[in-house]
Amino acid sequence: MTAVGRVGVAPQAWARRAALACVLCVLPSILWRVAMLAGVDTGFADADWYRAEGSRVAYVLGLDALQLAGALLCLGLALPWGERVPSFVPGLGGRTVHRLVPMALGGTGTVALYLIMGQLVRAYGSVWLGLREGWTPAAGMDPFEATVLGVAYAPLFCWPLVLTVALVGYWRRRSPLRPTR
Repeated sequence: MTAVGRVGVAPQAWARRAALACVLCVLPSILWRVAMLAGVDTGFADADWYRAEGSRVAYVLGLDALQLAGALLCLGLALPWGERVPSFVPGLGGRTVHRLVPMALGGTGTVALYLIMGQLVRAYGSVWLGLREGWTPAAGMDPFEATVLGVAYAPLFCWPLVLTVALVGYWRRRSPLRPTR
């Protein structure tokens, strides 16, 4: 045991499942947006606007890439490369990752996700509940299209929750004095 945290301790099953769930939470919304860009009729009224210019397509694909990269980094909370830098990384390969680095980055990401998701729930939820007038991504969609949109995006709102669980598991597993259960 060192100040940087324990290494080589198997992740708890629940923490491993939470880290994997981070990736599974983002995939449906990414697939929905890629399908929308590819010309699939998702019912999204603004689809043509996003497909009309390369910069808008790049924005959506960039969002998808950022979302997927963030989710894949969450896997490091339950995989060996979250404890030791992979050997192929020049200059750092094989070094132990201080347990505070993933905690700080993951904690910052979690707070950002809670804020973003909270804002979206507040903004769109108030329109869907009839509390105020406004635009939502489901504007103009038939019930089937709105259901597909909901199924694609609902898991995304679980991402900060499962990331929180994965972070707790990582902290407990890497802590020099705490049990891993």
